Amino acid sequence: MNEYTWQLASGVDVIAIVSMAEQHFQNEIDAIFTPEPITMSRNVTHAVINQFYTPGSELVTVAYNPEGKLLAYTWAIRERTCWSDNEMVAVKMAHVDLSCSPRQRVALIKDMMQQWEKFAVSINIDIVCSTTMRRDQQAFLKLHAKNGYDVRGSFAYKKLSA
Repeated sequence: MNEYTWQLASGVDVIAIVSMAEQHFQNEIDAIFTPEPITMSRNVTHAVINQFYTPGSELVTVAYNPEGKLLAYTWAIRERTCWSDNEMVAVKMAHVDLSCSPRQRVALIKDMMQQWEKFAVSINIDIVCSTTMRRDQQAFLKLHAKNGYDVRGSFAYKKLSA
């Protein structure tokens, strides 16, 4: 049994989401981008609002343990590529609290993949694209490959109708 529950994110989750991003993942971007927590807060808030008022446009989910600690969150959007009219669910974020055990991190990421795919099916999209810019990405991408994704560099695609 999982020691956490997933739910759709709401406005009250934004502070915890941004805090997790700062604590665990900011060092992945700060040599390239200037981290701006207010900007991320605004963008996550807009995504949560879009998820509520424009169903099917975005998916933001959070996983909390029974004590109310955020363990993971994911954010995916509906978009088209520039080379095709095919729509896809593009994963913007897949963050897990790095203090979780490796087993729990894997379980949380597998849950995320199921959520992306269910979201895609619910909005009649058959392609999911997950990317990473992390320095250490091998385990993350290997997990995608084990779950039927076609890994190409730091991108992992899954055609759900295949």
